[in-house]
Amino acid sequence: MAKAEQTYFCEVCRQKVVVVKDGFGVLVCCGQEMKLVTEKGMMATWTSAHRKPTGGVVYVCKECGQKVSVVEETTGILECCGQRMQRESYK
Repeated sequence: MAKAEQTYFCEVCRQKVVVVKDGFGVLVCCGQEMKLVTEKGMMATWTSAHRKPTGGVVYVCKECGQKVSVVEETTGILECCGQRMQRESYK
């Protein structure tokens, strides 16, 4: 289960998201589970060098209500609870 303020990334397309609202679903992109950015490692360094989004593209899971804000958008398809996440807004 993802928790608010956690950052996840896709190992295939490198899409990065920050969890805005908790949910019980598993975040999936490019057909595989997204990885949590931990305190250690190169991805943590890269992510800390890029500011977190203050608005922009937000995706929501219609099943569990989990929301994520996109840090780096790619062509990857975000999924949660076995279905595509819906784009909520673009500012």
